[in-house]
Amino acid sequence: MSNARVASLHSGERVYHYPECRFIKSILPKNRLGQSRRDMERSGYRPCKCCNTMKFRMEKELGNLQRYSEHKELEFKMISDAIYIRTGMSCWKIVYWTDTQNFSIFHRNHKGRPSSFEHPEKEQYHRQKDIRYVRSLIGAFMYIYKHDEFRKAETAANGNLGRIRIDRKYQASARRRQRRQQARQLDDLFRKIENGNEEYRKLSFC
Repeated sequence: MSNARVASLHSGERVYHYPECRFIKSILPKNRLGQSRRDMERSGYRPCKCCNTMKFRMEKELGNLQRYSEHKELEFKMISDAIYIRTGMSCWKIVYWTDTQNFSIFHRNHKGRPSSFEHPEKEQYHRQKDIRYVRSLIGAFMYIYKHDEFRKAETAANGNLGRIRIDRKYQASARRRQRRQQARQLDDLFRKIENGNEEYRKLSFC
C-alpha cells in the first residue's frame, strides 16, 4: 500500500485516511489534502479508526493474498486481529500495529510436534528478529514462504550452507542459528559428562 494519506482540509475532526478508505468519497476533491502519514501527524491529524485496522488492510490485499497462497500452497486465516499462516514446515502469526501502521511477524515456538491449524491462536509464538517490520501483508507472506523454503533446503543439506543457494538476508541469521545450536550441543555434552562422573561435576564448579 502507498505511504500517502488523505484528509479533509476543512474537517474539525482532523482525521486522515488510507486512499482506499470509504470515507474519502464524502470529501470533495477540492478539499482533499494528500500527504505522507508523518506529515499528517506533524500537522495534528490522527488516523481513521475504520481504515487503520488489520481487517481493512486484509480486505484490501485479500485477492493478492489468496492468489499467492494458492500458488505457494499456504493456508491462512484471520482470528481476532491477527492473521495466522501455515506452511509445509511451521505456523506463523502476523500482527498489525496501529501506531506505526506496519506489520510484525511472529514464528511458532518449536515444540517437536506438528503445528495444529485448527486453533493456531492457542500456540506460543516469538517475534521474528531478523525482520523488524513489513509494510504490507503480501510482503509478510513472501517473507514467510521464502524463510521456510530456505529452512527446508537447509534441512535437506544437513545444515551445510555451502551446498544451498541462500538469500543474503538469511545468511547472517542462518549462521547465528547454527552457532546457537552448536553451543547447546556442547552444553548438553558437558552436562552428560558431569552427570556420569562425580569428579567432573566437582571440577565444573571450580
